[in-house]
Amino acid sequence: MALSRTAKWTLGLLATLGATGLAVIVVILVLFFRPVRSGSAHSGSLQSASVRLGEQVQSRGLAVVNQNHDGATEPSNIGGSACHSCKRYPGRPELYAYFRLDPALKRPDTNEVTVEVEYFDAETGGHFRLDYDSFNDTVSNSAYTQSKEKSYLKGTQRWRKARFLLDDARFAGGQNDNADFRIAVVANQFYLRSVQITRE
Repeated sequence: MALSRTAKWTLGLLATLGATGLAVIVVILVLFFRPVRSGSAHSGSLQSASVRLGEQVQSRGLAVVNQNHDGATEPSNIGGSACHSCKRYPGRPELYAYFRLDPALKRPDTNEVTVEVEYFDAETGGHFRLDYDSFNDTVSNSAYTQSKEKSYLKGTQRWRKARFLLDDARFAGGQNDNADFRIAVVANQFYLRSVQITRE
């Protein structure tokens, strides 16, 4: 049976609308089921942070803090490079430098990070470690948990790097001036050029 002109036009219109509706449904399904990128601008975009010390402090997600107490440092120059030297606080047996981490690098659960410290190896016999805010409940004050590693000074008169792996960091700002970790130095002097922290 031959279709009238009106019937043909109606069928064509319905086919067009059906194809358009199908396309809309496909687009909706693609948008709904597309994979979500892990992380967000707040919690996943920042994988590392650093600070470089000298006449001008260059901070990228990591700030040197507690400058008015036992973590005071001052601009210095040694080994041909600008840096900071730690100032001894009265009554304290060690030298300290404190650091506060950008919240964008922190996780609410355990933080596993590597901290790289660039220092000038000026004298023989001393050493340094990290004290960090951790989940370790076996120590008297978990905000000052000592790192497993220590780096020993050998008097090579060169700039060197030491790395510390922290696998139970809390970073809740439990130290002086809401710091998350500090470098603790057993030596007469200590020169620091940069600190970098990278999330594992």
